[in-house]
Amino acid sequence: MADKEIRTLDDILNDDALDELLKPLQKPKKTTPIDPDIQIFKDIEEWVKKHGRRPEQSRTNLKERSMFSKLKGLQKKVAKLQPYDSMGLLVAEEPTVLEQIQEEIKNDTNTKTFTSLDDILNDDSVLFSGIDGDDALTNKIFDTAKVTRKQTNNPESVAKRRKVKDFDKYSHLFKKVQSELASGHRKLVPFKNYEILLHHFYVLRGQLLYVESMDEEITQNFDYATYKNRRIHIIYENGTESNVLYRGLAASLYGRSGKMVTELEEDFQFSSEDITTGYIYVVKSLSKNPEIANIKSLFKIGVTSGSVKKRLANAENESTYLYAPVQLVEQFQVVNLKPESLEKAIHHALVDYQLEVEITGPNGKIITPKEWFVVELDKVEEIINTIVSKLQQEQ
Repeated sequence: MADKEIRTLDDILNDDALDELLKPLQKPKKTTPIDPDIQIFKDIEEWVKKHGRRPEQSRTNLKERSMFSKLKGLQKKVAKLQPYDSMGLLVAEEPTVLEQIQEEIKNDTNTKTFTSLDDILNDDSVLFSGIDGDDALTNKIFDTAKVTRKQTNNPESVAKRRKVKDFDKYSHLFKKVQSELASGHRKLVPFKNYEILLHHFYVLRGQLLYVESMDEEITQNFDYATYKNRRIHIIYENGTESNVLYRGLAASLYGRSGKMVTELEEDFQFSSEDITTGYIYVVKSLSKNPEIANIKSLFKIGVTSGSVKKRLANAENESTYLYAPVQLVEQFQVVNLKPESLEKAIHHALVDYQLEVEITGPNGKIITPKEWFVVELDKVEEIINTIVSKLQQEQ
């Protein structure tokens, strides 16, 4: 048997094999558990970035419906998730005008007694309560103050609003934009890319606002990120103003509730997607009846889904035209809106100007006109433009 090779201690210590054997065991890296709420919230943010809107309670898309339910739950955990909310998703969206009307119809039909479907359709006191024909029309129309809203931690509402001292210099701008929206020379487009432009108009929760000025950009450092931000001076159509943070307003505008008003389109043409649903017309009576002929600034405002000329052709034989011919004063094209609802809203806005008179018709029957108003023409135009633009803002 061959003699074993005798190795010195140095030989053993310098042996490469020994180095491998004596290598210290590597401790497994500790993994920080991911909070499931944070992970779910990040998934929802990615979904919103991809689709450009918040998830809705879809009846057909189960994944979107699940996202909607999860977001509703996470909105109750603002304290934990606020540092991760760069898009304002933790702020619960306010109900739209349509949602409010649907809820009020539901409540109203539960508290009132109706004997027929016509009674329900004809009772519109709830739908249009608070709509006045005075200068407060812009502020009150489709007022949703009755609806309980959750605005806690709303980044846009942190800055307190105050009354504008010189609102007269801005009010004509809002009226002009409303008129241009109603005529189609401006459009409402979804707010995207978190970009707010100086001297531009936006719509937030159905209210028009104007970016009057911007402060110098500042840097905000947080534990989780660093952001560029600035204060911007906002004028609202209701005569108030506030200095809000750029990112806060952008977060509030982002989603279905926020829209941007496009620049004026001088060579405007309706697109192929626009649908003409009817016309609003304003007429004055040519009646020789002294009770009618002696009234100045007397106008009827109506709508038709067809030709205005054809609708007025038989005026002298219809009670709605006071059994007399009429003269067309103005007509407005109705696009993508239901004419009947629009007419009802306009009549409610003009209720304080409604003609109160009883007239005997050719057949001896007493008629009480409901669609004739004693009002200046410019007031009629202002009300129509305001209502049309408000309805468009909710589309």
